[in-house]
Amino acid sequence: MNIIRRSILHAAGWALKGTELSLTDPRGWPSLGIGRTWANVNVTDTTQLQITTAWSAIRLIAETVGTLPLHLYRTTSKGRERAKDDPRYALVRWQPCEYMTAPEWKEAMVVSLATMGQAYNPVTRFGTTGRIVDIQPVHKSRVRPEIKQDGTIIYWLTTRNGQRTQLTRRDVVPIRGFGGVGQLEGFAPHQIHGNSLGLSVALEKYAAEFFGSGGQPLGIITGDYDPGEDGRNQMRNSVAKYIRESREKGMPPYFPDGTKYTPISTPNNESQFIEARKLQIAEVARIYRVPLHMLMETDKASYNNTEQANKHFLDYTLLAYLTRIEASLNSCLLDPGERSSGMYFEFDTNNLLRGDSAARADQYLKLRQAAAITGNEIRARENLPLIEGGDELYAPLNMAPVDLLREHFKPDKGDQ
Repeated sequence: MNIIRRSILHAAGWALKGTELSLTDPRGWPSLGIGRTWANVNVTDTTQLQITTAWSAIRLIAETVGTLPLHLYRTTSKGRERAKDDPRYALVRWQPCEYMTAPEWKEAMVVSLATMGQAYNPVTRFGTTGRIVDIQPVHKSRVRPEIKQDGTIIYWLTTRNGQRTQLTRRDVVPIRGFGGVGQLEGFAPHQIHGNSLGLSVALEKYAAEFFGSGGQPLGIITGDYDPGEDGRNQMRNSVAKYIRESREKGMPPYFPDGTKYTPISTPNNESQFIEARKLQIAEVARIYRVPLHMLMETDKASYNNTEQANKHFLDYTLLAYLTRIEASLNSCLLDPGERSSGMYFEFDTNNLLRGDSAARADQYLKLRQAAAITGNEIRARENLPLIEGGDELYAPLNMAPVDLLREHFKPDKGDQ
């Protein structure tokens, strides 16, 4: 059957009663949310992107991760090096599939994690060798994990033509967001914090409707006589139309025959409307764990420099995403033998922590004096051409190993 009716959907986090869904076209599934919230608005994974603060937070996280280079490394006797000769390096560094570049792919993964708590990246392998030739991210709704009776986990992928394919974990590359014990998929913010996000939607809706009506609050129409039920409905429609036309013409309305219009809405200053909207900015920032000053809310910004702010953002916001993505790629795209030999995927976060030119110069000077970096390594980090003789390590002449100094100043036995 192409159409199914279920009272409660599978434990992937969806719950909607009496809904018809198509197995051959699951694109409608992402609209499932938590239903009506306390604010009497429906919140879905798409709705949360319509909240300006959530949009800014998710876009900030996704685009920042998208700009960080992702490399495949191998460990050698001289340390680690980039495995540029491995086909998987080019996939994660430059272009994972035909229609998507690496930054777009990383952004898509993070958007899926931030909005739905899960990301899937099915891979295509060359038949005879098993070499990975393609990584194509898909929407969460197209993949359903299942635990079999023997305890193994399989993933059902719905293709674009409606066919269901059974895959293993290494073929679907799942990245799980923050979630509970025993759950195969992470929590979706709009399902856990639907009421808080719904309040943001309700506040924005109220503001739009209020100012869309010319700032005219709701009120009660009273008069000196009872026109009856039909007359009341007719008068209500006539007065609403009259007020709207008066507002459009910029003229004050006038009610004859003792008819009065008494506003009953709470004034915005008394309901602390502005304060409530600002509070929701902080509330949404807490959900996505993004510093307020990075969401253009600078009232309480306390960072003295960009490097310190970026370090805080990296440690407490981005690191969880980066670690989850790295761990999943290492687990699914590398064989156990390759992992044990020292191959691994890792994001390069140096550009995020570069700081200003003065801070970089001071860092390079200290590393150079400690014989921890060569001149060419410094030039490479600054995108400068390498120079001859720049691969030598230098150390200050006023420093030497303690054992060497002890040997140098030991008295000659012949002089005793």
